[in-house]
Amino acid sequence: MNVADTAGTTRYASSAPPALHSASLRDRYEAYCRAQGRELLNLVPREGVRSLLRVLREVEGAPPVPDSGSEETLDRLGALCRRLLPLPPFEEWLADFNRARSAYADLPGPPLAPQAVDGSPVTVDVRPVSHRGEPWVADLALRPLEARWVGQVRFHRPGDPSFVQTGEILREDSPLEVRARFRDFDDGTLVALLRSVLP
Repeated sequence: MNVADTAGTTRYASSAPPALHSASLRDRYEAYCRAQGRELLNLVPREGVRSLLRVLREVEGAPPVPDSGSEETLDRLGALCRRLLPLPPFEEWLADFNRARSAYADLPGPPLAPQAVDGSPVTVDVRPVSHRGEPWVADLALRPLEARWVGQVRFHRPGDPSFVQTGEILREDSPLEVRARFRDFDDGTLVALLRSVLP
């Protein structure tokens, strides 16, 4: 369901949100797996950590691990713990992410964009923006048009699947050029675009 306004923009209900770039989802999945490994490490008692250090030396065939409290060592131990956990493969994680994406909002990565809809432009970049003291997310939605690429900027509040969007205001010869122009927008420009499409 969508309703066009007089400025040529469209406001979509939550049943028709845009796509999130798959690379961002892969990055978020990797962040989830790393976080789970580190969480397991946090639960292991001191003697268990010594055992893990021995296993790490055997698995990596590396010289003795330096200071067991160093960030590098903790990352290596966390990666070992990740291999010990029965973590879901990406496809299963993705299904859960789409069912309950708010549970993953605190993971490192770009602000969450709404879910994908077949046939809609693909979200290829996201940026946080603040308007009247409230957080918003601006994302660049991209699609091919004849021999060129066009982009529009979509805005939504974190955790809210409904969004507003500009018309296709960016037109370039390649996706990278459209993305570069989006990244050139300063915060003032993004806020002005958001104000232009708010009801």
